[in-house]
Amino acid sequence: MKRHFCASVFVINPENKKILLVHHKKFNKWVQPGGHIEDNETPEEAALREVYEETGVKVKLLGRRFPREDDFIRPLGIQNNRNNSGDIHIDIIYAAIPINNVDIIINIEENHDARWFSREELENISIFPDIKITMDYILKKYF
Repeated sequence: MKRHFCASVFVINPENKKILLVHHKKFNKWVQPGGHIEDNETPEEAALREVYEETGVKVKLLGRRFPREDDFIRPLGIQNNRNNSGDIHIDIIYAAIPINNVDIIINIEENHDARWFSREELENISIFPDIKITMDYILKKYF
């Protein structure tokens, strides 16, 4: 069993409360943008890079730096994701808002599609259950 450290981001547009999701090729589901943390990269750097690489959207991570202002942003959580190979992906999850335009540029090497979805639209697409739970939490906490 191999362990991989990853970072992913739940991006919410504060103007219309829509979430940015990518249609993952391997899972065939809509998920938050994210991926592996590279050597000499912090989780925050990986999170920002992955969102931009997968969607073309630049984001600002939400949250407090604790306990000092020059420490890292406290993530929303850390998930223990398993896959069919038995490997474990330790996913450091962040919330974010877009800081540039919200027009999407799809990275077709990694994903089938990328789109903004309202909370109601999540009921009609293929997602993991934690997507709705996390979006509800972020909407309540930050918006």
